[in-house]
Amino acid sequence: MQNTVVITGAGVSVESGIQPFRGKNGLWNENPTEMASNRFFRKNTSAFLQWYYHRFVSCKDALPNRAHEILAKQNIKVVTQNVDNLHVKAEHPSNHLIEIHGNINFKRKINAVYIEELELANWNQVDENNLEQDLFDLFKISKEGIISETQSYRPHILLFDEYYTELYQYDKALAWIDEADTIIFMGTSNSVGFTYGALQVGVHNRKKVIVVDPNPAPSFNHPGVEIIKETAIDFCSRYF
Repeated sequence: MQNTVVITGAGVSVESGIQPFRGKNGLWNENPTEMASNRFFRKNTSAFLQWYYHRFVSCKDALPNRAHEILAKQNIKVVTQNVDNLHVKAEHPSNHLIEIHGNINFKRKINAVYIEELELANWNQVDENNLEQDLFDLFKISKEGIISETQSYRPHILLFDEYYTELYQYDKALAWIDEADTIIFMGTSNSVGFTYGALQVGVHNRKKVIVVDPNPAPSFNHPGVEIIKETAIDFCSRYF
């Protein structure tokens, strides 16, 4: 399994009770492309932070499932699009885990450049009876909601109107894909740039490409791509 890379998406966490962006009851119903944007963070900082606070609450007590645990135990290289912290909770070795869209448990300065600058967000210190002010305090934002470009913090999440940078270990993830013999897409809809690019690399370089999803996205239908209609737990239990 040394040259295998697994790219995980929301489907892996559904079995842990995490609400996905897409599908039935997904967060798309809440217009995330507007809410989860840097533009909205700056236009309505309070609503933005409250939205992410509730995202944190929705997954803070979730536990890794058997798929997370198997991938961690087998020390598989994982690039996850999920920000729910479940791969970390499963004790996945940090040198074999890239959180390409960030992790909701962390925050960083507005002007941060390197992943080493991340800090724990400590959302659990927030009192819901004083939600706005506690969130402003937590992220070093003035009580009027004014952001300081040098002092304020933000959640460590790749927003919809942002680009991949080294804060998300993007170049390392690309190197893993280039070096891999096998690329496994697990529980992802292939609707973001990274997964699309990884699929193209796999197909054009004749790597072994496997898609694992009970309802795989049609965009994965390429010659040579093996599509397995299973849950992540069932597949991991059998394959690894």
